Amino acid sequence: MKITVNDFSTGYGGFEVLHHIGFDIDLPGIYVVLGKNGAGKTTLFRAMTGMLGPYTGSIMFDGVPQVQSTVRIAYLSHKYSIPAGMNVRAVMKFFGKVEGVSGEEVDNIIEEFNLRELLNKNIQGLSQGQKKRVSLAKSLIGNKSLMILDEPTANLDPKVSGEIRELITRKARDSIVMYSSHNLYEAMDIGTEVIALNDGKVVYAGDISSLKTDSYKIGIRGKGIEKLADDYTIDGKYFVFNLKSPSEAAELISRLTSAGAMIYEVKDMSNPLERFFDDSS
Repeated sequence: MKITVNDFSTGYGGFEVLHHIGFDIDLPGIYVVLGKNGAGKTTLFRAMTGMLGPYTGSIMFDGVPQVQSTVRIAYLSHKYSIPAGMNVRAVMKFFGKVEGVSGEEVDNIIEEFNLRELLNKNIQGLSQGQKKRVSLAKSLIGNKSLMILDEPTANLDPKVSGEIRELITRKARDSIVMYSSHNLYEAMDIGTEVIALNDGKVVYAGDISSLKTDSYKIGIRGKGIEKLADDYTIDGKYFVFNLKSPSEAAELISRLTSAGAMIYEVKDMSNPLERFFDDSS
């Protein structure tokens, strides 16, 4: 599958949000759409799914305009989009019928996303992480060529975020996944390519490895960290660690949580994309 976005602009009610953007995607992988809040990530995803039409330019799937394409898309919005009055079993059966798949395929998704113990629970009674797992699972029912995931780990703790990223990585081996985030740490942990947006413009598109540096600074907000580590500095509410790579960050977080620290947030403190943001502002 090949995606071509050419000179594309769109927005809401005549107000332009995306301005003449362009990029190509033609290989399986996880393409992280990275940008600050308000950069245009959700607007791009709504355009990719056909909810927003072009003001200028086009979005093409395999040479066919998006609105005419038969490409099947799995779309996970930043909202849960699951019926609150149903239990998990009913939700999965309902979306299985909508997608026209067998009960066996739905059961396979249930097992893959570890939903068996949740089947009889009402959606309203689930935790944030459980709701996200159900939302992602129901979005991936059926044979989808493209996955569009809008901040799938937003408002989740680091442990649950890691579990969600692991599920997505498994599903993405032979697919194109567009995954939005405002967190470079998360982007470098999961992505192969990055499309960076700022003020509705593409400021960088390319291999995420080219953004990696010899030093990597993260801030961790939580409790008990000062008792378990001594190689940090303090910046406001954050314990700041200078590391060499995102893998070191993952190891550090795992070590701290295993030792009993409560981690509320992990934030990249030195962002190689800032030079693009500064130039375009």
